[in-house]
Amino acid sequence: MPYRATSVSSRHKGWHLDQINGRLAAVYNGTEVFDFDANDMAIAQATTLASGIVTGDLRLNLTLTAGADGVGTSGEQLTSGGAAAETSWTAAACLREVKNIEAERTDAEDVLAQMVSTPVYDFTYKEKVISTGDTKTKYTGIMADDAPWATHHDGRILNPVNTFGYTVLAMKALVHRVEELEKQLAAK
Repeated sequence: MPYRATSVSSRHKGWHLDQINGRLAAVYNGTEVFDFDANDMAIAQATTLASGIVTGDLRLNLTLTAGADGVGTSGEQLTSGGAAAETSWTAAACLREVKNIEAERTDAEDVLAQMVSTPVYDFTYKEKVISTGDTKTKYTGIMADDAPWATHHDGRILNPVNTFGYTVLAMKALVHRVEELEKQLAAK
């Protein structure tokens, strides 16, 4: 972060003018989130009114940083850890080499019972909440409080890895049941 010549309270939220370094900084809880300096902005057609107020067009040249090299790859998503956090490229990788494998799940019947007992609803998303941003489409799905196994990020976000894993386990339980029924029918 660039040198800040003047102090800002740890609770400050808003703009901070650093006149010594000729910068305008956006600050959240005392942390500089981003700044503008002479390289980032230019005021075109500025006019100073009799009251001393400057009016005009502000043109910005901003760069969003994303990780060490700022470059993601196909299939990755740009994400942020919150205010003043650098963005990064992430994805739910599937390769064995990127995972700390604990054990293979063998509780397919239990998982099938969990999935079958989970209510499924039709719904639309409310406005101004963390969601897909689409408030018009009717979705069919589960609720996090009914199926915490299908969520991550403190139960706020659908976890596609777990959801698919549970689906595969449930299918294994169903295939096992079908095979047992086929054996019973063949024995008759």
